[in-house]
This record gives sequence, structure tokens and C-alpha cells, in this order.
Amino acid sequence: MASFKDKQPQGLRLLYATELTERIAFYTLQTLLILYMSEGLNLSDDRAYLLFGAYSALLYLTAVVGGYLADRFLGFQKAILFGGWLFVLSYLLLVIPDQHFFYLGLSVNIVANGLFKPNVTSILGELYEGPEDPRRDAGYTLFYMGINIGSLLPPLFLGGLILWFNWQGGFSLAVLAMLVAMWIFLKGRGQLKGAGGIPLASLYHHRGKKRVFLILFFSVITLVIFFLYLLLHFAAEVDLFVGVVSILFILMVLYLVFKEKGRERVRMGAALLLTIISTAFWTFYAQQPTSLVLFAKRNMRKELLGIPLDAEATLFFSPFFIILFCPLLSKLWLYLQHRRRDWSTPIKFAFGILLMALGFLILGIGTRFFGKEALLSPWWMIFCFAFQALGEVLLSPIGLSMITALSPHAHIGLMMGVWFLAQASAFALGGKLATFSTVLPRFTLEESLAVYSRAFLLFFWICFFFAVVAFLLAPLLNRMIHPKKTAL
Repeated sequence: MASFKDKQPQGLRLLYATELTERIAFYTLQTLLILYMSEGLNLSDDRAYLLFGAYSALLYLTAVVGGYLADRFLGFQKAILFGGWLFVLSYLLLVIPDQHFFYLGLSVNIVANGLFKPNVTSILGELYEGPEDPRRDAGYTLFYMGINIGSLLPPLFLGGLILWFNWQGGFSLAVLAMLVAMWIFLKGRGQLKGAGGIPLASLYHHRGKKRVFLILFFSVITLVIFFLYLLLHFAAEVDLFVGVVSILFILMVLYLVFKEKGRERVRMGAALLLTIISTAFWTFYAQQPTSLVLFAKRNMRKELLGIPLDAEATLFFSPFFIILFCPLLSKLWLYLQHRRRDWSTPIKFAFGILLMALGFLILGIGTRFFGKEALLSPWWMIFCFAFQALGEVLLSPIGLSMITALSPHAHIGLMMGVWFLAQASAFALGGKLATFSTVLPRFTLEESLAVYSRAFLLFFWICFFFAVVAFLLAPLLNRMIHPKKTAL
């Protein structure tokens, strides 16, 4: 085991800054998307929910392929560069005020995320001194704080930006932020000291084969973008596609699990089970940019402490609380790890799901009993986001750390992709779940509030059930993670 150190690897700063600015671009799109579909494209609630769920599911589905390509051929750094420039292209396409370019921009964005997102996180894992490095959970928690600083900023000013420059002004901001992210990464790559380089067995090291590989690579990317463009027009059918692909990838991972031996096999199996458990959390997390935003648009008072508060701005609170909690929990994990009293990963996951459930309970109680004139005080949403943000800090950065700690080095990129595959399935399910809160155009404020009240309390009970299951599975998972000793 590495000695206890508070100092994090130098490359963390670069990855932190790169991810922060990329997330500004990404969360600009996330903040605008459901409102743009509802108001800019005039889609119905259920159509907008299903399209958002389909896009988000495919967004994370491609992360599995991106992780695999980085493991075998590109290396993490090359994958990030290809994905980053595709991100720039996708936001440029979204600037064009045309529905066909909207679908095409989303399709390119999906492919870009698959190459970029899992591989930034995977490089970070290579900067630590093995899976037992006590800095790992703390480092990933700090890294996750950078992600959420990026997601914190767009909701603060997008409402005004849209008012002054229309929807295309928001998409243009995403282009600018992504260009800054690419500049930061290119300028600071030397800090990685070779981490995430091209694999030794890659065709990239053979001049003739490299050219053939790149031609094939970009040809396949073009075909995939065209396929996604068509698929997004059939959002309701995406769930079936995601389900089939998810099963195939899980079977492939199970094959790799059984190829491993002894301790490595058991620990990789634990990583897969924890990833599946995380799906419950992300299914309900998917309500934040969908049903909760439209609830805020319709049934939330638009003022907080005398300050105007639009629906877009409510997405500020979740990353705000994450940024608040991340450094506190990062220090707590280091403190507990140093004294060998750290909580186990399965227990952190279970508490994360429980806190997500409690957030919906708070909001459900508010809508049921405290909606004056069918409008709810924004404080209820703030407390809901606070509980759910604490749950996210307990689960998401710990999950990223867990993947790099429990997976064999040759499979880290693939397993990181599977972690995002769980989110793909969750967002597909989340889009379906959001339809329980569908409000028809003819509904009064009182009728829409009643719809949301029933939906939020339903979300609580389902999520609470999964939290209980996670607590019950924790002892088994602890034994799998530590085959020769029992975790706390």
C-alpha cells in the first residue's frame, strides 16, 4: 500500500481544468435542451421527455465503445483529442436554427462524448500508485468538484443570454467553452507524463496499418453519426436498442470477468455489480434536467429572497451543493482512510440512493401540502437538490474511483465505459419515468401541481425500495471487494 499523502498528482490539475471547461459546454446544452425542445421546437411533454431520454441514453452508451477503443488502439489522450474536436463540431451544428441540424448536432455530440468522457476519468486512475493509494477517493472527489463547477455556471446566466440573443446564443457559448477546454488540454499534456499514451500493441505504432486504421475509424464514425441521426427520430424505440446493446456488453464483460483468475475475478465482478446498482440512482437523477425543470417552469414561484429565479436557474443548485460537499467529503475520506475507519464503497452507494429518494420525498410533501395558489416556494426544490447532491457525491466520484481500483489495467477503459453504460440505461428508463409527470396543455396550475405531487411521491417509494436492496447487498459486495478481510 502506498504511504499516506495529502498531495495529489500534478496531472489532476490539468484534468480538473479540462473537464471543468468541457462541462461548461456540455451543461450549457443540458440546461437548454428540455426547454428548447418544449418552447423552441414546440414538442409535447412526453415527446420531449422521450427524446431527452433517448439522447442521454445514447450519449452514455457510446462511452463503452470509446473506452474500448482507447484501451486497445487510441490510448486515452488520443481519444480525448478526437472526442474534443467532435464536441466543437456538434455545438457548431446546434447553432444553426434548423431542426435537421439539431438532430445532427445531437448525433455528433453523442459520438464525441463516447470518446471524451470515459477517457479523461481513466487517465486520472493511472496517476495514482496502485488501487490501494489512499489519495484515490479524495482525488476523484476533487475531480468531481471540477465537473460540477462546470455544470454550476451555465444555469446562472443562460436565461438572460437566451432573452438577449435567442437560443443560438446559448449554443454559441458551448462552442467557445469547448474550444477553451481543448486549448487547456493541448497546452498541458506534458503534466500527464505519458499517462494515457497509445497502447504498445496498437496499430498506431505501424505506419502502414495506422493509415488504414484511421480511414476505417473515421468512416465508421461517419456511419454511426448517420445511424444515430435516424435513431433519434424514433425516440420511443431507443429503449429497446439500448437494452439489447447493454445486455451484449454485460455478457462481454462477464466473459472477461471469468477469464480473470482468483482475486482479480472477484473484484471485477464486484465492480460490475456496483455499476448495475448505480443504475437506480441515475434513473432518478435523470429527472433533474427533465421533469423537475418543467415543474419549475410551471409550478414554482419565480423569486427567491427578492431575486428573480427562472426554471433554467434551478439547475444551479445541484452542482452548487456538490461543490460545497466535495471538499468536505474529500477531507473526510482521507481522515477516515488514514485511521482505517473508511466507509466501504457499497455503503456509500446505498446511502447515495437513499438520499436521492429523500429528495423526492421532500418535494412530494411540499407539492402535496404547501403549494399556495398552485405555486411552490423554490426553497422546497433547493432542499430536494441538497439531499440529492449529497447522495451524488457519495456515489458518483466513488464509483469512478472504484472502477479504476477494481478493474485490471487492461480493462479499465472498457469498465469505465460500462459505468457510463449504466447511465445510458438509466437515462432511457428516466425518460420513461418522467412521463408519469406529463402535463397536458389544457391543464390548470392546480391540475399540473397534482400531477407532479403524485409523480414525486411515486419516485420516492421506488427509489427507497432500491436503497433498501443496496443496503442488503452491501455485506456480500464487501466480501467480494476484500476477499480475505471484511470491510466496514
